[in-house]
Amino acid sequence: MRTLLSLILTACAANPVFAGPCTGAEAHLAAVFGQLAHGAPAAAERRLVPVEATHPSCPEILLARARIQSAKGQIAEAGGTFLRYLDLAPDDLRAYTYFGRFLLEQRQYDRADALSALAIEKGPNHPGALALRGQILDMKGDSQAGMTLLERGCQLDPDNAEAQFYLGTIYDRAKRPGDAAKHFQKAVGIDPHNPRAWDYLALSLGPLGEVGRAEQAYRKALEANVPGPQFDAFLDYNYGRFLMKRNELAASKNHLDRAVDLVPQARAVWYERAKLNVRLKNYQQARTDAEKAASLEDPAAIIIDLQLYSLLEQIYRRLGETELSHKYAALSRETPVPSRGDHR
Repeated sequence: MRTLLSLILTACAANPVFAGPCTGAEAHLAAVFGQLAHGAPAAAERRLVPVEATHPSCPEILLARARIQSAKGQIAEAGGTFLRYLDLAPDDLRAYTYFGRFLLEQRQYDRADALSALAIEKGPNHPGALALRGQILDMKGDSQAGMTLLERGCQLDPDNAEAQFYLGTIYDRAKRPGDAAKHFQKAVGIDPHNPRAWDYLALSLGPLGEVGRAEQAYRKALEANVPGPQFDAFLDYNYGRFLMKRNELAASKNHLDRAVDLVPQARAVWYERAKLNVRLKNYQQARTDAEKAASLEDPAAIIIDLQLYSLLEQIYRRLGETELSHKYAALSRETPVPSRGDHR
């Protein structure tokens, strides 16, 4: 009898009675989600492919595949895969978090808002749901409530790179560079492949006087800044300004030239290159850049009209254009200073 019972237990251990479609793939899937959390979608996909072959009915494969598709910029495919997974696992709050962030990236704000509200209703203490809802509340103008939820989410899950990054941006806007840098540092520690997090870290370190660390962060950002959903089009602009402040003018010009190519609709990139060309004594090029900047709208008031008038007055004076120089000098005196926008 004892021998028979032993044989039955052995058989049950080898073939669990309640084995599900993902049984045996748990460790592999955990590794896949770990690689995705650390910004390595290519490695995650290589690991996922054999799991798809051995466990084709495992629903979690769909969630991993949706995240990989999103990282690869396969927008239509990712959206459809997220929805298929939610049909199969409507109570998996991870899916709400990942899908919500995907919708935010696609600027589908109303859908992301509704999804985040449902997620927080289903899981008021789920770290991902807290972080997603906090981000959306901040975007809707309730920054204090958003910060509270994000801080709580980060406390519950300190390895959530997206939550750490977004919380850092709130501190950045609040002009608290020390707190911002702390969260950006955590974000890049978790996901070193995010160029925007490195860029923001560098921008936060500057006001703290940590120039060497800021330089290192910019170099890390440049290494990570490859085409894809996380590409940072303003990185060259920020690094170009940083180099100009350090009097590395030739290197600054290389990056500001690239910034002009990447975001030609932004007034700030033309303005900064015009300033640089004044320092390089390229006055005709400075004139072209400054006039281009003046032709562009800047709703965020990052570069206000008063700054442009002052720069144009300097440029025309150096070019000997007396009438234009006097015109912009007068505009500089007469133009009031408006409210300034947030600076990145």
